[in-house]
Amino acid sequence: MPLITVIIPVLNEEEFLEDTLKSIRAQSYKDYELIVVDNGSTDKSPEIASKYADKIIFEKRRGSIYAMHKGFKNAAGEIITSCDADTIYPNNWLYKMAKTFKNKKVVAVYGPMAFRENGPFLRTLTIFSYCFLNALSNLVGVSLSGAANLGFRKSAYFAAGGYRLDSKIASQDFILVKKLKKIGRVKFCPTMVCYTSNRRYMKTNFLHGLKEAFKLWLDVALKKNRITYDEYYDDEYYKKKEK
Repeated sequence: MPLITVIIPVLNEEEFLEDTLKSIRAQSYKDYELIVVDNGSTDKSPEIASKYADKIIFEKRRGSIYAMHKGFKNAAGEIITSCDADTIYPNNWLYKMAKTFKNKKVVAVYGPMAFRENGPFLRTLTIFSYCFLNALSNLVGVSLSGAANLGFRKSAYFAAGGYRLDSKIASQDFILVKKLKKIGRVKFCPTMVCYTSNRRYMKTNFLHGLKEAFKLWLDVALKKNRITYDEYYDDEYYKKKEK
């Protein structure tokens, strides 16, 4: 079973970070290293990270893409994965990822996400909907993959060109997976679930958030790739991050 490097990019996430780190440290699969990449936090995030991380590194350029890429470059693992700092990972999450990579033809694996704030029924419904929509989306060549629940071989990431650091396109996770498919097999694991925060959707309006997510998907499906981070994330999102 491979060594996995878990990368967590962080910018002012003291409210959620400890729960995320605890969920990683509670994993049943133990052959991993945990790296936190601080992206310029002014709150207690670095202090919290120091209690759990094997290594803390710093990235001055603001943006999760820069932070994740720096973490990937510093990863010792054959497999690398990124975790969102506001997301809870069940204790069998890494095991399911590692098990998938026993197939040497697999270069990447991703799974569904639900909201941590919801109860069991809504979580189950969300996961089922995610799996259904992912199957439909793949028919037009777009995998519903997000960085919060995506693992890949380090060699494949760099062979595919990785994230585009010179681009502000918001759909980079979708684009990365498309590139990885040209190298090897990308597998969807429906039971490799994680629970992220719905704070961005609830801050404006849940239906509005879904509409924006659909617009981003459509931008990729039609191969336009025009929507930028500044367009996808509203001003309040950035203001909160800068505090």
